[in-house]
Amino acid sequence: MKNSILTIALMIIVTSTFGQLPFTFDLGLKGGINSSQINTENATINNVSYTDFKSATKSGYNLGIFARLGGKRMYVQPELLYCLKNGQSSSGSLITQTMELKTIQIPLLLGYKLIDLKVVSIRAFTGPAMSFPMTGSTIKSNLPNISPNNLKNNIWDWQLGAGVDILKFTFDVRYEWGLSNISGTIPDNISFVNKGNTLTFSVGFKFI
Repeated sequence: MKNSILTIALMIIVTSTFGQLPFTFDLGLKGGINSSQINTENATINNVSYTDFKSATKSGYNLGIFARLGGKRMYVQPELLYCLKNGQSSSGSLITQTMELKTIQIPLLLGYKLIDLKVVSIRAFTGPAMSFPMTGSTIKSNLPNISPNNLKNNIWDWQLGAGVDILKFTFDVRYEWGLSNISGTIPDNISFVNKGNTLTFSVGFKFI
């Protein structure tokens, strides 16, 4: 519910802002590499708590399209991406989890051009992203009675980043914080929360 409220609030701000500004529109392709980790929180198994989880960072990638609508300074940028994220978390040799997450991700970003020249512009942006796990996504673990395909139907994250545009090319770096649990239903004697954090570098080309 909180994630939905954040998204609705952002859409209201965008609508009210751009109704007063000159309209611009860009459409482009983008791709990038990412570095992800799975963070395990509040793990309890058979009434025993585990707090010493360590995360290992793994690489992945994303591909997709983006649009940019707005005025001279402020803009909104929806995206449609295919994302592959990998990660690992472990508590000593007792518990190990390995994530391979293949998703369709839809970020909705609100941006501001800090510097806007004819050839170069520098931007900052933030906003929510919803992801839908696809077939083949897994979190494999040595925990009993948990399917590796046991994932939420949708996953919420929050993104913050900066970018540079040079003519038709756009370059971004962004960090993504996990807001919701990745894992689905688990047995009654096990309790934990898995969230993913991701650093992404991407390059795009605006063909419109």
